[in-house]
Amino acid sequence: METKTWIPGTDAELDALFDQLREKHYQDHTHRLWKNYGPESISFAVALTICFDDAGTPELCSSIGSRDCWPKGAYRIMNRCWKANNKIAFPRKMSPSFGLSAISQIDWLYNNTDCELHFISRETPNWEKFVIDEFKWQYNIDWKTDGYKYLTCPNECDNSCWQTIVYNGNQELLTLWKHRPSKD
Repeated sequence: METKTWIPGTDAELDALFDQLREKHYQDHTHRLWKNYGPESISFAVALTICFDDAGTPELCSSIGSRDCWPKGAYRIMNRCWKANNKIAFPRKMSPSFGLSAISQIDWLYNNTDCELHFISRETPNWEKFVIDEFKWQYNIDWKTDGYKYLTCPNECDNSCWQTIVYNGNQELLTLWKHRPSKD
């Protein structure tokens, strides 16, 4: 298994493959979140990632995001993540492609940016414990969470922009981020 993380526009072949896979996922209107994968979905990406299986087939795609509504030095990993292959619906453990993609993105951030805190966010409830436990068990990475939802996109009036997070890094940045108590 191999994971590649790069800056958009620096590798034409990987850019084209990522966009082809994104467009295929976007056109699949049977997926409940298909609208999240339109061309604008990676407009705030600082890096893109594709994880390839042992046969060289793309298995998982995602990006690293940065937005003005987040504190400086905070980055969202596994942003707009989707399975390009191996579409097991509800695995009992984290897939190697997810874990390796996250590790690739974390390494990339600390080697190429001013990253002080990285996070994963979701709108849906009750996912945090699974991610925290799986990363600890499989990769010895400690994630934290708290009882808040954070503003993950600029529209404060849109409830989908308030999401729970797991994070790692300088938790003092969380005090600089718009947040509200989670009702979940």
